[in-house]
Amino acid sequence: MLNVVLLLLLVTGSRLAAQTLGLPFSYHSVTRGVGAAVDVGGNDAGVRTVAATGVLALGEVTIDSVHLALFDVSGSIASIFGPHGAGSAVAADVNLLDWLGLGIDRSRWEEVTRLHVQLAAALPLVACGDSKTIFEVYAVPLWNFERVDRATGASWVPSWGSVDLGVLLESRSGLGVQLTIGGLAQRTTSDPYRRFVIGAGLHFSPHSVAKAMQSTGSHAPRGCSFILFGKD
Repeated sequence: MLNVVLLLLLVTGSRLAAQTLGLPFSYHSVTRGVGAAVDVGGNDAGVRTVAATGVLALGEVTIDSVHLALFDVSGSIASIFGPHGAGSAVAADVNLLDWLGLGIDRSRWEEVTRLHVQLAAALPLVACGDSKTIFEVYAVPLWNFERVDRATGASWVPSWGSVDLGVLLESRSGLGVQLTIGGLAQRTTSDPYRRFVIGAGLHFSPHSVAKAMQSTGSHAPRGCSFILFGKD
């Protein structure tokens, strides 16, 4: 059981995908091959976003006979809706070893263009799984940078920190759901990136985490690990 739990933590360590305006960072990555996701979300300033994401795994590392991606590269396109009109956004993200991520997105909304850069590190808090399903609660501490381009000129705003909190449920088939809350532990301002955000979506990959765990040949019952308390 202990080996199953340790492996579970490794393969569900963190799988980040790029945020667009109105969506928090969430899990979309794949152990190998490709994946896709659709998310909807919004913030407390009235911004609503619908986004589609594609993910590609590059490189490979092997941990206890499980093959994992060295890099996950994702790209997103989104439509943005708000009380004063519509807009759009494109985003890209690269994360290393399913843990450290760099996300960049560019949005155009309300006659303002924003370039948003985030450094992220995902931390699994609770991870449970067996050969059929994976469930995880995770936190994503972020450091944010933003360049705002208005008719009066462009400038970088002071950087700030924030935290996202999410849950992930994925089946052996590769179909899963994610729910994420963003913008925690930060000072809210009129900037639409510095607001409380909530997002939900569906993701799919032919090579699911549950399949990766089953490839070890282990048929142990469901195992859980509670990271903060160090208990199995």
